[in-house]
Amino acid sequence: MIRSWRSYAGLWPAVALVLLTVSAVAEEPWQAEWNRVLGAAQKEGTVVVSGPPGEIQRQAIVSAWAKAYPGIALQYTAARGSQVLSKVVRERGSGLFNWDVVLASTDPTVFTLIPISALAPLRDALIDPGLANDETWIGGFQAGFVDDAGKFFYSPTGKGGLSLGFVNRDCLSKETISKADDLKKPELFGKIAWYDPMQPGTGSRSTWLLTTGLGEDWLKDLFKGHGITFAHDYRQMTEWLVNCTKPVAIGVPNDVLTQMQRQGIGTHVEELTGRAYFGDPAPGWGGANEDIGWYNNAPHPNAAKIFVNWYLSKDFQQQYADAYETNSRRADTKPGDPDPNHALRGGVTYECRSNEAAIRKLQALQERIKSWGVLG
Repeated sequence: MIRSWRSYAGLWPAVALVLLTVSAVAEEPWQAEWNRVLGAAQKEGTVVVSGPPGEIQRQAIVSAWAKAYPGIALQYTAARGSQVLSKVVRERGSGLFNWDVVLASTDPTVFTLIPISALAPLRDALIDPGLANDETWIGGFQAGFVDDAGKFFYSPTGKGGLSLGFVNRDCLSKETISKADDLKKPELFGKIAWYDPMQPGTGSRSTWLLTTGLGEDWLKDLFKGHGITFAHDYRQMTEWLVNCTKPVAIGVPNDVLTQMQRQGIGTHVEELTGRAYFGDPAPGWGGANEDIGWYNNAPHPNAAKIFVNWYLSKDFQQQYADAYETNSRRADTKPGDPDPNHALRGGVTYECRSNEAAIRKLQALQERIKSWGVLG
């Protein structure tokens, strides 16, 4: 027997009630908390963040946030941690709390902010429980903390292995340089630029890792007798690299180089990485200047929580990996780095080369380098 739609009209209120009930049951408790915090964040209207100065990094973060949360203005200060953190310390010493979130590298962040109790436990900011699941992250969630306490500063990105630097193959062949010992060849005298190993960052970390395989005496001889130019400007070093003035650049990140290569400049520049340069240490990964922490007494605490959750989310981690050609530690994202050797793989036990414990070893090396008299 076929009934007309009118014969069912009286059932619609009951059906609607059932659907509403199912919807209410389906909503997880954390989603209600998310909605509450998001509403409060929208009323705050702003989140204040300091982060990486590289244009690609800055644009990736700022543009993605604007699309995700147009009702919450992102006040983004693009600067290296060493430039921002001294200001934060001065402000807090005067009772001023102007910042919500910090994106930076382990050094100097954990050595500057943790001793003055400026950072809040990261887990306190997490609303989506999936973010703290071990299954979400390669190596598990806890492995991402780079501070000794394992509470305050978190690395969501990383690459398998560290980069020593770059060589321009338009200027130097693989016969000339293809391993660490080649850096001492007479042909390379005066052609190597090395970012000041006294400064925090990729350069000092890779310098330290070199010594774990080759020893400090090897490094001391390289620094003292082979015409190394120590520099302090990433852009200048990259320009030297691509125009063959100094076709080997050690300790320089790929920020400026990536921009140049997208314009067709320096397309034959090759990364120096792997066993040929670092020997065969345990599988390692290093975070960079996009590690995250949030402040206690943040002026916009709800917006800060939304930012932390968003920053660690699958959607943003994938967007950032693709834009900056890096890799997320999230197990559900694809590598953004085109080099398959940099992919982080499940089931492999990695050793973080940029956590607080590793940086303390680096700092001890830096003290000894000072005595060598090579840095002026």
